[in-house]
Order: sequence, then structure tokens, then C-alpha cells
Amino acid sequence: MATITFNRKATRKGINMSMSHIPENVRLVARAPKEIQEIILNAAELSGASMSQFLIDAALDRAKVVFERDRLLKLSMDGANRFFDALDNPPKIQHLDNAYQSYKDIDNGVARVKRKS
Repeated sequence: MATITFNRKATRKGINMSMSHIPENVRLVARAPKEIQEIILNAAELSGASMSQFLIDAALDRAKVVFERDRLLKLSMDGANRFFDALDNPPKIQHLDNAYQSYKDIDNGVARVKRKS
């Protein structure tokens, strides 16, 4: 297995996390089979980046996707909770109550019609 190491300044841009405990420069180490290292190195060269920069960019892109998916899941759960709460506790709609009461009055032989002026 090949060992891939690289240094990179920690960045807070685009990540909604406190990173104050992370030193300015960090070392990230990944172990991968030689074949995978060669694929990553070739892809990095094709994109015009160093292998370190390529790995950082790919990891950062993936991290953003994970954070966004988590945010959307939380929003979806909040929406679902509000929806079910509205089903369990529907708001009163006064004009429908009035219409229903008028229907009941007519059905009972009493015709009371209120006209808007």
C-alpha cells in the first residue's frame, strides 16, 4: 500500500463548523493501494493540480455535499413535522364554519342569509 501525505492550510470557507481547535497547517494521511494512488495521481495531472490539491479539492467537494444533504434532511424533517402538526391541529376557517351553519339552518327549515353590504 502507498501512503499519501500532504499539508494544507485549514479553511473555514463554506463549512459551518468551528475549527478553532485545528492548527493553521494540518497533515492528512491516507493509505491506498498503489493502483488507486496511480489513478488519483493521473487524474490530478490531467486537471493540472498536484495530487495533494486534487485530494483536498475532492474531499472538500464531498464534505460540502454531505453538509448540504444533512441540511436538506433537517429541513425536510422540519417540514414533515409542521405538516403532520397541521393535520393533527387544523386551523379554524371561519367562513367555512359560517357556511356549514347556514347549511344546517336551511336543512332545519330556517333560512337566515346574511348579505354583505
